[in-house]
Formats: sequence, C-alpha cells, structure tokens
Amino acid sequence: MKAHYIKKTLGTLLAATVMLSCTKNFEDLNTDKTKISTVDNATLEYIFSAAQYRGCFGPNTTNSGATPFQRFANRYSDAQAQYFSNTSQSAESDRNVMVGNWLNDGWNHFYSNANAQLSVVMEQTEAGGPLQDPIKHAIAKVWKVFMFMPVTDNWGAIPYSQAGNGNTEVLYDSQEDIYKDFFKILKEANTTLSAYTGTTRYFEKGDLIYGGDVKKWTKFCNSLWLRAAMRVSKKDPALGRLQAEAAITATGGMITTNADNALMKVSTTTPHLTASISSFNEFRMSAAMESVLKGYNDPRLQKFFDPASGGVYKGIRNGLSQVQIGLAQNNVANNSNINSSFGFANRGVAPWTLFTAAETFFLMAEAKLNNWTVGTGTAQNYYQQGIDVSMAQWGVTDATVIGNYKTGTSTPAALGDIYNTPAMTNIPVAFGSTEAVQREQIGTQKWLALYPYGLEAWAEVRRTGFPKLYPRLNSDNTDAPAGDPGAVKRLTYPPIEASANAGGLASGISKLGGPDKVTTKLWWNP
Repeated sequence: MKAHYIKKTLGTLLAATVMLSCTKNFEDLNTDKTKISTVDNATLEYIFSAAQYRGCFGPNTTNSGATPFQRFANRYSDAQAQYFSNTSQSAESDRNVMVGNWLNDGWNHFYSNANAQLSVVMEQTEAGGPLQDPIKHAIAKVWKVFMFMPVTDNWGAIPYSQAGNGNTEVLYDSQEDIYKDFFKILKEANTTLSAYTGTTRYFEKGDLIYGGDVKKWTKFCNSLWLRAAMRVSKKDPALGRLQAEAAITATGGMITTNADNALMKVSTTTPHLTASISSFNEFRMSAAMESVLKGYNDPRLQKFFDPASGGVYKGIRNGLSQVQIGLAQNNVANNSNINSSFGFANRGVAPWTLFTAAETFFLMAEAKLNNWTVGTGTAQNYYQQGIDVSMAQWGVTDATVIGNYKTGTSTPAALGDIYNTPAMTNIPVAFGSTEAVQREQIGTQKWLALYPYGLEAWAEVRRTGFPKLYPRLNSDNTDAPAGDPGAVKRLTYPPIEASANAGGLASGISKLGGPDKVTTKLWWNP
C-alpha cells in the first residue's frame, strides 16, 4: 500500500502489544515483515493474545470500545442479523447506510493490528522460523481462518495472500480462492494437532481461548472446518459435502460439549465488547428477538436480555428514522438492554463466545438434511441436541422446561406495537414434518444459539435465508429498499482503499462478480 502507511519494525509492534496495552493505530496496514527482528517466546505469547483479541475487532485501548467493534461489528453485522436495533440518532447504518469512517475503522483495525500481529506469530513459528514450532504454527493457522472468515464474509474479495507483503500495492484474492485456502490450512492444522499426544500446553499464557490446550484446539479446528464447508454448500454442493464430511470424520472430533466451547477470556484490559458498549445506550433488543423469544416462551429470554422499565421485555424494529428514535416507545429506558450478568459492570467476568457445541449440532442437522454422511443421528436428533446444549450453555437446566420447549407448538408472537408488527414467522420449535419447515427451524434455532455473535449470525442469515427477519422500517440507501430484509448482501469497500491501495481495490472489485454495491452477492451466496 502507498506511503500513507509507513512501514515500521517489529520493535514498534512489540512495545505496543505487550500486555495488550497499546496505543491507537500503532501498526501499519501493510507491515513489511522483511524488517522483523527476533522475539522470544514470552513476547510471542503476548503477540498471539493481541492477535486473538484484535482478530475479534477488540480495540487497541481499554477505553476505546466504540471503535472498531461498535462501528463495524455492532452497527452492521449485529443490526443486519437483527439481534439488536440501533437507537442512536447517528446510527444511519441501521437504515442500510454505508458510513465511510466506520468501514475504514473495521478494515484498518483488522489489517493494521490483527493481521499484522498474527503474521508475526506465523512467520516466527513456521518451519525454519526463529521460533519454529509446528504446534504453535498449527494453532495460528486455525486462528487465521477464524479471524479472516468474517472479513471476507462482510466484503467478499479482500487482501489475503498478499496482505502484509510490504508492497505499495496489495492485490485482493477472490472469496472462492480464500475459502479453498481455508480448507487447505485447516486440514494441515488438523494433521499436526490431532497427531499430538503430549500434555504440554502451547501459548499457555497467551492463549485467551483454551490456554494452550491442543486437544481443544483440534476440536475447534474441525468445527470451524464444518462451518466453512456449510458456508460454501449452496454455491458448490460437491465441495461443501467433501469438506463437511472430512471435517465431521477428522481425527480429534468436534466441539460437541460446552466444556469445549471456544470462549475468549475477558478482563478489564480485554473486555467483552458487546458488554462494553452496552453502557452507551445506543442499541436495544430487536423486535425480531422479542417476537421469537416471547412466542416460544424461550427460557433464554431472561438470559439474553434485561427487562425494561415496568419489568417487561421489549424490542425495537430495525431501521428507525431519526423521528422514530425520538418517540417514547423507542426510548432506551422502555426497551431491553443485554443481560446485566454479562453487561458493562461485569465485562471482566462473562466470556466472549466464538464457537459453541450448539452451532456444531445445527450444522450437522443441516448437513443431514442434505443427505450427506453425518454420523448415526438424524436431522431431528442433531437439532434437538443443539437446543439442549444451547440451553445448558445459558444455565437452563430444568429437564421439564427444556423438554416442553423442544416439543412446543407455539409460534413467534405478534408485538402489538405502534407499527402493528406481526409475528416474525409461523414455525414452532417442535421439529416439522417437511424439509422446508425443518430447514427454517434449524436456521432459526441456530440464530438464537449464535447470540450475540452477530458476525457469524449475519453470514448465516444471508446464506440460508433464515430466520425470516422483519423488513426495516426505513432505508436511506436507494440500493437497499426497506421492504427487503435481505437487501444488504455485503458491505461496500472502505473509502480509504481508493486512495491508499487503488490498484488493489480495482483487483477486488473485478473479483466480486458485480459492482461495489451492497446488492452484489458474495461468491458463496448464489
């Protein structure tokens, strides 16, 4: 990329990374790794911690929750997945507006921080590297897939194979090529990790997820492999089936118990980001969540959200106009915030969920409906196991309550609000008799189980079409009408790329399969 991004040495990176207490914008968007100096294993631990936290769009400073997570993940993915509705007068993104500075924040942060830091880890630990270590390198490969997946799923073609090459121009890779590389490196990672039989922990001090537990990283690898396989399954069913069956049968197993869930440990210096921004009072529970959770009498309602004034649980339609935001019915006090048990006051306690056993089961249920080779269970078995482990994850343990939920015939509720909002859909929880209903049920329950991880939820909403979300009340984007809840297929590229990496941007647009607009579908979303 151009001289706007001055190349810096690893010394600057290390000084900023240690203990995750760094200054804002400390690293270049396109780090020149020919200038990397040697680091020791202790410092590498901290770099890996930073790559993990920043790879989830964690901020550079402990008091900077607004960027990039809020501006990128919360105001786009969370709102498009309709977990939350934005309530800020400045939140144009909930009306489908592509706000240039917010897109810049997410893009720059990812490439300047997460990718730069993980690249150091990978180059230090690769064969022939100063700190070569096949296990650490394999763990870093798994994390690379995890953190790059939402980036390509938001934009499509992105800098990938050439990111961080130190050149003045960085070309983009097509999403098809990126996903095929995901499969390659996950298979490589599994081969290395699953062969390990020792008890030593790798990145024990720096790994914020598993504390260096290799067996759990193996399961994470395989479940992530299944996630990627299902993502491409509609575009290329043969590839999806090949990779899904490979993941399901891969040595080491998958995440099928909550004890193996991928949870980012949080602290006062690495807070849960949804929790951090909950105190800003700029979002509340969506109407979609209200309709489904209330209609199903879902015991997770009280786990996900706090009651609003008067002790009621209430959500807001997405796409409020500035006038509507000012109405009393849409006041933040009258609508539900996230549950205070993992809210701002407890941001150093509740872990940040990245991948759970519930997701694995719902992916397997869908694969079974595809008539793929998926263990010995039925689609219904996997669907109900997904519900079971999601309930347990959220502390719902009453077997009678869970049993009644799984056989429940009630449907999502009409809201009785000033917009006469109807029920979001008409399906019950009890497993249906037709494939069409079953697919919607699996998609809807997976959407609930993914909460509050909107980056993944929005990708799955676009891929499957489920749940059948509400149309927005308003859209200020002429390319994305309010009446179509799926109008936004992707984010447009950040404006900064036009000046910083014009040639690269042109290469990316040429690989989109359409113009740089929100209506251009991603490769995997035919």
